[in-house]
Amino acid sequence: MSRSIVTPVGRASFPKLATVDQYGKYGVAILLPKTDPKVIEFAKWLKDAVTQEAIGVAGQSGLAAAMAEFGAFKDGDDVSAFKTYRAEYAGHFVLNTTRKADFGKPCCVNRNKQPIDPTEIYAGCNVLAYIDVFGYKFGSKKSVSIGVQHIMKTGENTPFSSTGIKVDDAFGNLDIPDEGEVQLDAMEASASTPAPTGKAVPPSNNPFAGV
Repeated sequence: MSRSIVTPVGRASFPKLATVDQYGKYGVAILLPKTDPKVIEFAKWLKDAVTQEAIGVAGQSGLAAAMAEFGAFKDGDDVSAFKTYRAEYAGHFVLNTTRKADFGKPCCVNRNKQPIDPTEIYAGCNVLAYIDVFGYKFGSKKSVSIGVQHIMKTGENTPFSSTGIKVDDAFGNLDIPDEGEVQLDAMEASASTPAPTGKAVPPSNNPFAGV
């Protein structure tokens, strides 16, 4: 038995809504600001929904293992929870939603609920999503996933791809050597710099910590 809800307003990240990814799925991640009280209420609802769905497929005895497999909701301030961390995750929860190609494309609409081209939903724009939380079994694996049925683009925002420093600022006020010159001092300094050491921090198994 799945559970459905409309998310609070967040920002789209890595939208794949016009074509499927390498796994044959559509999807979009939604960054939800922790400063929004509606997001905190949503996180509490999601924690309960995921727990109940996990019990439904794995039983009370398998709850811990099923929750450990769940990775569709992460704390954006937990750097160790991501293989590749992005600066925009800070201060947000990161909700990952997908939809199998067999079910067709997610319905993409504007604020007036009129259909729009999926490519109009870009990384950084403001969105709402109608999602399904459901337990699943795949071989011996039992866990919970989050599906997306509908996406509403609620407004424009700064594209994440454009938030980096401009090229003129990145290379401004540099004394650039003539072509062919070699800066041996810089090369030697780089070669003598020791590699960083230290143990990696293990990833968190509880994305709902603090909720």
